Amino acid sequence: MNNSPTASTADPAESPASDTLWTTDEVADFLRVSIKTVFNLRKTGLPYLQLGGAVRFEPQEVRAYLLKNRHLTSHRLRQNARLRAKSS
Repeated sequence: MNNSPTASTADPAESPASDTLWTTDEVADFLRVSIKTVFNLRKTGLPYLQLGGAVRFEPQEVRAYLLKNRHLTSHRLRQNARLRAKSS
């Protein structure tokens, strides 16, 4: 009996940057969003590969996209401003 995880059962959040490509479902699980949100993110620049009729994502590119497009909420900006004011 083989207990090794397959690509369909492996948790993308736990796997290090590897040679495997993620499906739309795996990206949604990793980001903890709906599949529709992943489709919308593709329209706004989330990098993906089109392989015939299949769409796949490189884990490193998904992570890089998140870092590049990370925005602080107004609450977090106010907290940072308060901290800077206290330290000066």
